[in-house]
Amino acid sequence: MQKTFPFNDWYYKESFEDCDAAGVGLEGFCPVTLPHTNREIPFNYFDETCTMFVSCYRKVFTAGEEWRDRRVFVRFGAVSSVADVYLNGRHLTQHKGGYTAFTVELTEGLRFDADNVLTVRADSTERSDVPPFGYLIDYLCYGGMYREVELVVSDALYVSALHLTPRDVLAEKKSLDVKLYTHSPAARQGVELTVTLSNGGTEARKEAFTVDVPQGDGTVEVSLEALENIRLWDTGDPQLYTVAAVLGDSVLEDRFGFREIAFTTTGFLLNGRKIKLRGLNRHQSFPYVGYAMPKRAQARDAEILKEEIGVNIVRTSHYPQSRHFLDRCDELGLLVFEEIPGWQYIGDEEWKALSVKNVEDMIMEGYNHPSIVLWGVRINESQNDFDFYERTNAKAHAMDKTRPTGGVKYIERADFQEDVYVMNEFQLGKSDRRHRDQNISTGLDHDVPFLISEFAGAFHPTKRWDDTKHREEQALRHAWAHDETALDDRICGAIGWCAFDYNTHYQFGPGDRVCYHGVSDMFRIPKRWTTGKRQIGLNLHPLW
Repeated sequence: MQKTFPFNDWYYKESFEDCDAAGVGLEGFCPVTLPHTNREIPFNYFDETCTMFVSCYRKVFTAGEEWRDRRVFVRFGAVSSVADVYLNGRHLTQHKGGYTAFTVELTEGLRFDADNVLTVRADSTERSDVPPFGYLIDYLCYGGMYREVELVVSDALYVSALHLTPRDVLAEKKSLDVKLYTHSPAARQGVELTVTLSNGGTEARKEAFTVDVPQGDGTVEVSLEALENIRLWDTGDPQLYTVAAVLGDSVLEDRFGFREIAFTTTGFLLNGRKIKLRGLNRHQSFPYVGYAMPKRAQARDAEILKEEIGVNIVRTSHYPQSRHFLDRCDELGLLVFEEIPGWQYIGDEEWKALSVKNVEDMIMEGYNHPSIVLWGVRINESQNDFDFYERTNAKAHAMDKTRPTGGVKYIERADFQEDVYVMNEFQLGKSDRRHRDQNISTGLDHDVPFLISEFAGAFHPTKRWDDTKHREEQALRHAWAHDETALDDRICGAIGWCAFDYNTHYQFGPGDRVCYHGVSDMFRIPKRWTTGKRQIGLNLHPLW
């Protein structure tokens, strides 16, 4: 039986002296619980390099007797930004990139007659060989093991992922493709696979299959056909289904939704119904602890966006974000545009290869989330690089045929290699100026699916303590922008910059290491403006 356990109690110290030694060596360490930031920082006016150093995390654990003849893995949610993993002094792997999950097998190096020491060297410097780094970026990436870690104990046949693809969604009878990613030391024939589909605890279908499992890394694919009485996932009624797949002694379970999406030249369609997308960008950072916030805070951000501000889409600028945030978006019916790490700069061939790998990892982890409707496969606001973006698009299309790709641009007439032309449009949101016609932005003589990915924030920074007139204009700029896009069927929607203020480098913002572009501050307190006894926020605008 494949079982997963939380693995979040560690020891930490702010250096890596002799941390890869085989001994326990806990001198100078302090106990910490993940998520953890490598160093807490002030709200503003700090030296951002204070989090850019190499630290050490150490876990001392005993291998249970029940683990004998089993396979043991550790799954890291994210480590900023390069992680070297050691078990009992032996180097197991290096993972580059601070925004994607990775799994390490411990099986061969486990000791059953003594404690095991798992050590992580966390390099939180801004290395030029790892996206998004290489030049200046307008946000901080902080440091440490800022997402949770899990221990997985499996039989020899290990199932690493389960991907669920609904088909014929708008037909009376629907279908579901079930794909399991497997790793087996030997090929196995005639293995029993049982798939159970349920909704809210009520079983909708249970079906048994006999399948062959390949040696090494491979996949097993089956389908459930002619599914009846299936409820669709929608923004107003986000119905979630659960699939439990039992392959031999391995069990994997995940949620998903039956829904169909389309970005067209006349708007965005969800389940055949046109919806004007009205959204905000989100950085996953918080005061003092950066990225290191637990499940409840990640979920709360989705609730603020959907229920308090009133948006129907969020862009995860500029990197894949917490699964807890995405889970809550699924539950609330909040659409998501998720993209790979990056900000303007494109590095060398090794750097580009990591970006392509980021596309793969982003889709592997996010595939089952019905809230995700668009994959961002271009470095935010970068120059053209046709060959590079041909590779990122090809990777996304090969892995997911149900979602389109997009790429955030800010230069006019940029190469259009994605399925949706995505443009940062900072002319939008001023009462005396209209946004550029899409044909000016694209340089094309015909319409294409078109989405505005940023507007307003950077051109009108607003502090929560600014005077009423300044805060009022911020609200009006967002309202004007959505007024304009509502009147243009050729625009799928607009995503404003941004939801929450965020820490940045000294070259950006007013110099105090905070960008005040959010409609709420870093504490998620809205920048409302007051008229008499009324508090007016963006959610009270008629379009919202």
